Amino acid sequence: MDLTAASSRAETKLPSDELKSAFDFATNFPVDAANQLRLAPEALVENVNKEAAFGRIITDEQGFTTGMRLHLLEPARALMSEWKQTRRRFDVALEPKMRSIKALQESEGEIEEARRRAERDEGDAEAKLESDQRYIRIRNEFRIAETRYYGLKSEHENRNANMAAYYPFYWLGLLGIGIAEWLINYDVFLLFSGVVAIAAGATFIMGVLLAFAAHGHGLLLKQWSYRFGEHREALDRFGDWRMLGLSTFSLLVVLGAATGSRYAAVMHQMSGQPAINLLGADAQIAVSPMLDVMLSLLWNIMAWAVGVFIAHMAHDKDPNFMDSTRQYNQAHRRYDRYRRPLVEKLQQIKAKLARDIEKLETTARTKMADVTIERELLAQIDKHETALVNAVTAAVRGNAQTYRANLAQLASSQRGSITIERSGPNSGQISPADFRNDQSVVTTETIRSLV
Repeated sequence: MDLTAASSRAETKLPSDELKSAFDFATNFPVDAANQLRLAPEALVENVNKEAAFGRIITDEQGFTTGMRLHLLEPARALMSEWKQTRRRFDVALEPKMRSIKALQESEGEIEEARRRAERDEGDAEAKLESDQRYIRIRNEFRIAETRYYGLKSEHENRNANMAAYYPFYWLGLLGIGIAEWLINYDVFLLFSGVVAIAAGATFIMGVLLAFAAHGHGLLLKQWSYRFGEHREALDRFGDWRMLGLSTFSLLVVLGAATGSRYAAVMHQMSGQPAINLLGADAQIAVSPMLDVMLSLLWNIMAWAVGVFIAHMAHDKDPNFMDSTRQYNQAHRRYDRYRRPLVEKLQQIKAKLARDIEKLETTARTKMADVTIERELLAQIDKHETALVNAVTAAVRGNAQTYRANLAQLASSQRGSITIERSGPNSGQISPADFRNDQSVVTTETIRSLV
């Protein structure tokens, strides 16, 4: 891209005449001047003979001998110095605009500093929370619960535990069983006792016992394989056997009380009928005690069966999995609740960082928009310098390879009279073959570092 193209693409004012003149002067520096550094084979051989005449050849850490630096690197240094002097005029003319041109690089540094400040603030907030002994205890409890939970979850193929028994609707379902028990038996107890308070109290107790029995039987039925398996200790199984006994006892008490009360109520009704009926035997009310008792018994069993079904569906087959899930959920809530102020602080720090970065980037773009042409001119100068450095590097590298090969060949032919030594960490005498294989390091960084 030339100066005219750069001017046509820019939307800002044109650069000064001094800058345009310096730009033209710098870009006219010939890149092919690097070809002058390439030495003829005869000149290289002559320089090799001069260096070999001393009998002792020393290479530095980069693989250059004294003669190579004198005859190969010094001309390259002179050429690069000439280029720097040629470019200096452009750099001086561009200096007033350099701060705006480098606004993006400066903003990147400021952004990096803002990120470091944010990291320090986040670290300070974390350290403050870590100094709280109560937080440490809650965090450790959470980690223990988390480890146990995910261990059991992996054993259950990563499924979720059935936690319905811990939800309110489960207890509402058992309460419904108690209400059903009330509706079934209240009139019986009232008829039997004739006292509302006694009938209500007895019915309430029966409802509680029936709900307890249904809960125990449904839970044990669902978790039978775990609770009564041979893998458990006998003492642990004894607690579950006791639960089964209490549930069964409660059920039997309810059934016995309901059956006995129904039978007594029926017999009371039968005894209340007159011995002589003026309407005749056909007008008497037929009462079947056994039918009433069996129906009452069946209704209570139906209520119990519904409760067992609810309890069975609301529990997981592994009680440990249910317990670990509940413990993990509780520990997770406590941990999150205690960390909430820190999380809000970290979010605030990140939001402030995002706002600062946006402001810095906007400022940099605004500054760079005013120096569009100058940035393009600088890019072309840098591109021109890169081409020159590459050309000089290629020329010096070719000279160094030829110089090294000739010097190694001469040392081999005059073995004993010419020694080659390496300086630096691996100092010591080396053979001509090793010297030939130990190539000089000639890179673009090597050429740029000459001046």
